[in-house]
Amino acid sequence: MINIVVVSHSAQLGRGVEELARQMMRGDGCKLALAAGVDDAEYPIGTDAIKVMEAIKSVSDGTGIVVLMDLGSALLSAEMALELLEPELAAKVKLCSAPLVEGTLAAVVAANSGGNQEQVLIEAQGALQAKQAQLGEGTSASTPILPLQGGKSLSWKIQSPYGLHARPAARLAESLAPFDAELVLEKHGQCANPRSLNQLALLQVRYGDTIRLIAGGRQADEALAAFKALAEQHFGENVAEYHPPSLHGIPVEESLSCGPILQVQSFWPELIERQVTPDDVLHEQQRLRTALQHTLSDLNRLADRTGVLVGKPQAAIFGAHSMLLDDPDLQQAAYSRIAQELCSAEQAWQRELERIAMEYRELDDEYQRARELDVRDILRRTLSYLQQQPIPLITLSVPSILVMDEMMPSDVAMLDRRMVLGICLSGGNALSHTALLAKAMGIPMVVGMHGCMDKTRTGQKAMLDAARGVLQMSH
Repeated sequence: MINIVVVSHSAQLGRGVEELARQMMRGDGCKLALAAGVDDAEYPIGTDAIKVMEAIKSVSDGTGIVVLMDLGSALLSAEMALELLEPELAAKVKLCSAPLVEGTLAAVVAANSGGNQEQVLIEAQGALQAKQAQLGEGTSASTPILPLQGGKSLSWKIQSPYGLHARPAARLAESLAPFDAELVLEKHGQCANPRSLNQLALLQVRYGDTIRLIAGGRQADEALAAFKALAEQHFGENVAEYHPPSLHGIPVEESLSCGPILQVQSFWPELIERQVTPDDVLHEQQRLRTALQHTLSDLNRLADRTGVLVGKPQAAIFGAHSMLLDDPDLQQAAYSRIAQELCSAEQAWQRELERIAMEYRELDDEYQRARELDVRDILRRTLSYLQQQPIPLITLSVPSILVMDEMMPSDVAMLDRRMVLGICLSGGNALSHTALLAKAMGIPMVVGMHGCMDKTRTGQKAMLDAARGVLQMSH
């Protein structure tokens, strides 16, 4: 058994990586230990060689240990920890240069599937291949050779709108790991090793794609049977509640409701341009640091509220927001931009997050493109603190059908479900977290209803047929 240790400067970042990784783990195929942050209430960001040493010792029962780190000084702490360990235990440890998040997920899946230390390291170090291939960077992994002509095969059409993303891909890799068989997963002529999370990601299997498992060898039949059983369970995903998006008036939660319309214009802080001098740099950086702390506190409260009112899976949406916000590299990039460009905290943060939002908008995968709204939700909240313009709650005095141009995930989380008969958005995406939260709350929603802001008015009686994506107004 190969065990994993995660070393991070931030305890919160480390816990987030651990939470993601544990979603990939099934059974007791490996152990995961965390050494993140330092025990200093005023300056908690950093790494501690003693903590790293203790984390390694806590998983020392494995045949090998792989340590992943986030930043340069984390590597120094890990190297120092090795010097403090007994030589016999230190010899079992390998430090890995893979990116912390992607590398940890790939390493956990490989280790949990029974891979040896070399295989776990290879998977972790290749974890960026899928992202690089999608962005047209670097070179993709070599294509596996198909089994001999005597190989058997089984095909399956993917029915989850999210495709074969990380969690179901991990289920597939782990379920096929035990079999003594030569296996290849094929999609439209592209092939991948189905035991490798990285190669499965490179296939970019989406909703509606047909995949084919080709198997040869002594346990080919058993592997195909396991694949069939897992596929019939939709690789662990619940697809019964999902509806594939249509081209117009996309329903999110199907229902029929009648009532008055309430038009609400989405809120966005008004930015005021300011000149910044070299003497202002430290002040602007501190302003941004304070605003980020307030935003992080808000996200924690949103996660708590959502967890109580809706459920833990939906609360994880705001946990993911916190992970993005708490990225030391992102924050440092904004602080550096303030110093180098002599721009305000608002301008620096907006430019950094708009850059990230643009990267999401340019992705091929529709589910990933929809994450752009999460980035703008975080941006809006931080700017509201910087500009001292609080985000107004959407309040309804009587049960109404909300008509808006757009709605952020955090807006949905703060709604009084009893007062919302339905939601119509002129924009939006049926795969956004706004839509997924509304669905979980049982709120009928239709997105992409172009012109709904111009053709309706507050107080007007209307009927929302969310199943058909139709809003019918009375005269």
